Amino acid sequence: MTPPVAALLCMISVLPSLAAAQEFDFAQLERQARTFTVIIDMKLEMSFGIQTADHQERFLGTIVTEDGLVLFNGALLGENMGAMAAPFTVKTTPTRISVTTLDGHKYEAGYIGVDRFTQIGFIRIIGAENERFTPVQFRKERHFRAGEWVALYMLLPEFVSPPFAADIGMVSSVIESPEYFPLTVGFSPIQMTSVLFDEDLEPIGVLGALANPSRGSDAGGMLESFDQSAIPLLGVIVGERLEGLIAAPPVKGQPDRGWLGITLQALTEDMAEFWGLPVSEGIIVNDLVANSPAEQAGLKVADIIYQVNDQPVQVDKEEELPIFQRFIAEFGPDASIDLSILRRNAGVFDTLTLTAQLSKAPLAAAEAPTYDVAQLEFKVRELVFADLLFFKLAPNAIKGVVVSELKSGGLAELGGLELGDIIQRIGNTAVASTEEVRAAFESLAVEHPAEIVFFVWRSNQTLFVNVKTDWQ
Repeated sequence: MTPPVAALLCMISVLPSLAAAQEFDFAQLERQARTFTVIIDMKLEMSFGIQTADHQERFLGTIVTEDGLVLFNGALLGENMGAMAAPFTVKTTPTRISVTTLDGHKYEAGYIGVDRFTQIGFIRIIGAENERFTPVQFRKERHFRAGEWVALYMLLPEFVSPPFAADIGMVSSVIESPEYFPLTVGFSPIQMTSVLFDEDLEPIGVLGALANPSRGSDAGGMLESFDQSAIPLLGVIVGERLEGLIAAPPVKGQPDRGWLGITLQALTEDMAEFWGLPVSEGIIVNDLVANSPAEQAGLKVADIIYQVNDQPVQVDKEEELPIFQRFIAEFGPDASIDLSILRRNAGVFDTLTLTAQLSKAPLAAAEAPTYDVAQLEFKVRELVFADLLFFKLAPNAIKGVVVSELKSGGLAELGGLELGDIIQRIGNTAVASTEEVRAAFESLAVEHPAEIVFFVWRSNQTLFVNVKTDWQ
């Protein structure tokens, strides 16, 4: 077939789809979208170690409940590996939020949290208890097919009017693994969490990104790769998944993911063949966190988990470990799960089933309680599980609070405190929480000492740091 003929046939096959795309009733679509679409203005405090700055952001939001729950693209406020694994935190904290409907009504709003897997954020309109809003109604149990057209509205820059505009794309594939995800083409990351409509003008979900599970965050309680770079695969976060998030939106500082409490490695095909195992996929338990759900369930080092609730653990390489960790995390705290394991006994592997009651995942560093020691121009936060892993410390091996922020040129920095220091004593007072730090400084504020002595843990050694004061 000659190239011109092939191109002509290709164009003919595409024409019906193009015609279908042009049949969108965008006037009706806009009228529908305007009922539940809002513009979010958010003032943020962004801090990284010794740098803190205020920043203003603008988001497209969608009302999802009658009492004013709003979802938006929370990627800027979501967890990241630096915030979870490093001894200091990278934090983006909303300090003021307002919501404006497209008919001009303005409300204050309160921040709730961000889902760590979808990066969907939630806020709630406040001060409008007697009002009822029109929420979006996502269609559920919908069958997606490659080649169907979808549309959305995106937020435009603040200097133009009207504030949002239509865009169209197409479902290019329906991905089944590592999760169900109708993949789209034609959209960009700046349109994330915009409501997607099908050709019948029904809301079918929001635009989201498919995360690479081999580069996942600390979903199962263990540290992962710091490499988060990847070309985003955009598609539909479907109504069924959104329904669960809307019913129980994630709350900052209240972990809602399940935790087993193990370190792990992949059961590779070579290992399974060498040991003569009846399975070729699974995970090997390398270590157990003391008093964790795994230890309480009776798991032992070297156990091989090959099924969870009778579902195969489809992991046969290290890069796939986050698939298992995310699977466990999404059960949520207090879930009871059955683990089918192989355990070596006198040179052979026995098969047995253990039941584990998952607990709440430990707080990430960005979620930990903080205290601002304004007198000495630094901040501390409480120790979290990721700190112990980062410093290779056993649970309960050390108590104290972590220096999370230092003002450049401030008294604490000039005195010798460093980011990541674990303060164990302030003067003669032992501290293991931000409340104890607050109490210690309230006492010192009465005494007005010329300097304060900190006993800190730093780089596997302890030392004293003397910080001069300047009481105002």
